[in-house]
Amino acid sequence: MNRSKYNINAVRLLILPLLGLLLLLVIGAANRHLLTVSSGSVIHTYMASFVKGEIGTGYGKPTAGTVPFSHLEPGDIVLGGWPNTAYGRFSHAGLYVGDDRLLEGYVDYGLSIQATSTYAHYSRICLLRVNAPAEVKAKAVEYALEKEKKMFYPLAFKDGDRLWNCTKIIWRAYAAQGIDLDETGDLWIAPESLAESRWVSVIYAKGI
Repeated sequence: MNRSKYNINAVRLLILPLLGLLLLLVIGAANRHLLTVSSGSVIHTYMASFVKGEIGTGYGKPTAGTVPFSHLEPGDIVLGGWPNTAYGRFSHAGLYVGDDRLLEGYVDYGLSIQATSTYAHYSRICLLRVNAPAEVKAKAVEYALEKEKKMFYPLAFKDGDRLWNCTKIIWRAYAAQGIDLDETGDLWIAPESLAESRWVSVIYAKGI
């Protein structure tokens, strides 16, 4: 490879990281108030995890015990996670829609219906109940199901209807019913944010 081609490739390799850093700086500058939140915000959670060296989706072994998925009601929230995840205690979330099924978000499938058994392999599992009337939760489920097959993106911001992730759909489904599960006014929603909401109660937890 001649020197000119080498220099061009080197520049190309630097562009993406620099653009990513610039984007993070712009987002951080525009949302400085989130850095002062003691806990709960995604930025705070990511920063705390980074300091501890937890920068991935986590790993571990499933913990023993049968998860009582049969106790779930439509509108409940299921969280799963591993130790060492950058997202906090949990890395994935699903909205229970009934009949042993959850609406979840995946890169391969977008927003899709999956069986509750997909959570059996997690070492951390938490079942949450939103403290709202059954009719409100039914409308949240209806809203979420209307978004099935929408495009998935891990860092989908709260605004917009084109890109979704496993937590944004849950937050938006309830926000449409007047229930804000985000306590910090965050840019996007981490599974941890749902667990910290004053609107939910824990009905089962394993490995946390």
